[in-house]
Amino acid sequence: MPKTILIVLMVLLIVFVVLTALGGIVFIRTMRKRTPVVKVVMNAQNKPDEPEEEEDEEPAVSADVAATGSSAVDGNVPPPPPVPEPEDEDDDDEDAPTYITEGHERVSYNRSLTAKLCQLPNETKAWYSELKNDLLSYEKIKDRMSWKRETYRLGRMTVARIVVRGKTLCLLLAVEPAGYNGTKYAVEDVSNVASTVDTPTLYRIKSARRLQFAKEMIAGIMKELKTYKDPKYEAKDFVLPSEGDMALMQRGLVKRVVSGTTRTYRIEEVDRAAQEAAAAEASAEEGKPEA
Repeated sequence: MPKTILIVLMVLLIVFVVLTALGGIVFIRTMRKRTPVVKVVMNAQNKPDEPEEEEDEEPAVSADVAATGSSAVDGNVPPPPPVPEPEDEDDDDEDAPTYITEGHERVSYNRSLTAKLCQLPNETKAWYSELKNDLLSYEKIKDRMSWKRETYRLGRMTVARIVVRGKTLCLLLAVEPAGYNGTKYAVEDVSNVASTVDTPTLYRIKSARRLQFAKEMIAGIMKELKTYKDPKYEAKDFVLPSEGDMALMQRGLVKRVVSGTTRTYRIEEVDRAAQEAAAAEASAEEGKPEA
């Protein structure tokens, strides 16, 4: 009897240990499922965007104003509501490959971020260099380039990412998108995408004015994180030279992927009687003796 009780107790202990371990794993995965992001509430009373051709006539709102939420407009009359810029509908998805027909095979070319940066227009390359310098100019910010994106971290926290979608330079920020509601910052909520759950705010940089707005948004999140500009930082030239697909493939920056075939077959209706007659004729020809 004591032996049976001992066995039962050991079984219960093993079950308890297993359940505890499983509970711990579930808890850890739940905590890591959504990395906390910074909640920055930008000023909802900023001046609306002006047309691009008037960019040099009116300076953009300063980073201090955007980060603190204070109005830069003098007087008691509130400024007009913001008018966000319209979004392009033809921008390619980040991971969408381009397809061509090569012989009888369907071939896709998987381009790395470096390859995409090499093939951007010169103006967009300059925006990328300025944006990267702005991010790295903050203290303790480190960057890492992967195949699809460039990640900027403060310690172990991801602060921002740079990606290219189609021919558009995009900034991803670890900020709740709702903080930009009603502002001039026309952001997109990408929190439903697993790869960007920790940087749920996407901003497309399609003009020099938008580049300045992106830098204001960066200043806002850095202020919340109590990270400031490094006075000793020296800007660098991050503009990459233009290269074609063949040169990039030789460097391993573009991968050629064969995903299947595109062979097609023609289907025709055949007269069954005629088909049988042709088969009989062929059989008779084979049965004739050679001359």
